[in-house]
Amino acid sequence: MLVPVNLKLRWFAIYAGFGLLLSLIITAVLTQVATRQIEEQVGTSLAHVAEQMAHQLEEGMFERLRDLQTAAKLIEVPETGAQQERLEQLIQALYSSYENYAWLGITSADGEVLISSNNVLEGADVSARPWFQGAMQNPYFIGDVHGALLLESILNPDGAEPLRFVDVAVPLKRPDGSIWGVLGSHLNWAWVQELERVAKRGLLDLPAAEIIIVSSEGQVLLGPKVNDDGRLQLRLSEAVARQGHGLQQWPDGAEYVVGLAVTRERQVYKGPEWQVWVREPATEAFKPVRELRWQAVWIGLAVALCFAGIGWLSAGRIARPYADISSKLEHEVASRTEELRRTNEKLERLATTDSLTGLLNRRALIKQAKQLRKRADRHGQDIAVVMIDLDNFKKVNDSYGHSVGDKVLKKLAKLAGKLVREVDIVARSGGEEFTLVLDGSDEKNAKAVTQRLAKQLREAEFSADGETFTVTLSAGVASWSSDQEFEIVLDKADELLYEAKEKGRDCVVAAFESESNTKEAD
Repeated sequence: MLVPVNLKLRWFAIYAGFGLLLSLIITAVLTQVATRQIEEQVGTSLAHVAEQMAHQLEEGMFERLRDLQTAAKLIEVPETGAQQERLEQLIQALYSSYENYAWLGITSADGEVLISSNNVLEGADVSARPWFQGAMQNPYFIGDVHGALLLESILNPDGAEPLRFVDVAVPLKRPDGSIWGVLGSHLNWAWVQELERVAKRGLLDLPAAEIIIVSSEGQVLLGPKVNDDGRLQLRLSEAVARQGHGLQQWPDGAEYVVGLAVTRERQVYKGPEWQVWVREPATEAFKPVRELRWQAVWIGLAVALCFAGIGWLSAGRIARPYADISSKLEHEVASRTEELRRTNEKLERLATTDSLTGLLNRRALIKQAKQLRKRADRHGQDIAVVMIDLDNFKKVNDSYGHSVGDKVLKKLAKLAGKLVREVDIVARSGGEEFTLVLDGSDEKNAKAVTQRLAKQLREAEFSADGETFTVTLSAGVASWSSDQEFEIVLDKADELLYEAKEKGRDCVVAAFESESNTKEAD
């Protein structure tokens, strides 16, 4: 018996409507899940880059401050011509050691520039400058980004893009503690552009992403212009305020997936509170979701037609197309999630590993050292910290080139890695500085280990341009008690390292035998 046409139409309409409704529900649910996952994954990736950039800003400012503090220990009041000449050489050497120093100078307590890099501003009165006043009143001064005033016409005579500086300054003291002057520096803000290029290597999967740095007053220091006055004023979304990443509406009304990090105050210094934003337009971030949605809609329409035609004959075949839709959507989401996971792993490696030697960097060193401290406290074990610095390493780079210098750094890293145990920590904490954290070791044992490392390095021969040369190291060894902060122990080991330098280099000085400890005991 033939089925009436109107009954067929009813069945067709019922099954078609049911199939279409079901496909729309599945599409809505899956795309909503995909949207949340991609927002979380992209936001996390952007937040990682923002944190990495903020950390590099902190490291850069801290290294420059430490350069000046170290140099200040070597500077005495120039009372003779020989002392004046030695300080001029010291300032010029420090200026040449870092390409982004725009200016370095020594002033008197009245603000007169006595000695400066390339003799720029010598004799000028800088007593009204914030960096001079800040250093005269505090242990150090780190300023925010500002335009060049006295130096603009000297360093930028062609009137190109205006110069912007960050000031770092420290007081110069006599042995009795009185201040006789200031050691000040202007850092060219262009150094941050190099940090930006490095950070963007972690954004290869997010080509539309941008990095924006904002000062504590809301002024945009790096990145695209957001409005006419160059200031960024945002009311943080709930997600960004809570977890540091998420959807955020910008002043132009557009939505972005953003990651936010703020430069933090360290235990040993406080710098400017810069905000680091990394953003990607929401339209770009959610493009895969839109593509999945349209695919699901078209497939859903086709399935609805098939569902209407054969659903009443074979209920078992109805769900199969939807399973295909679900599988494809899940596959796309899983693929995107896997790509973002690999990006996160890559960012983690960049954030914790020194790219040249493969050792831990300073950030990872501090984290792992504190974990080692907790483990040692549970077992009642000693810990020793060793700061190592290659002697006259700048001469190696100047004489044979940076590629040869890199080989020396890699050799020292390899020797140190073989010499210590798996439970110990080896890190490259600076340019030619390395740090060892030795678990279960006192100062004498740590000194013996370091002396073996020094001997192995001394016996290693390097060759370049037909010449053979050797390299030595100096080191300071300090014990780390459970009631000390790791950064304090690093500073102590660093002081002992400089004591080793003063003794003529190529030696290891431990705290129990150092001259500074002997003087304190007296």
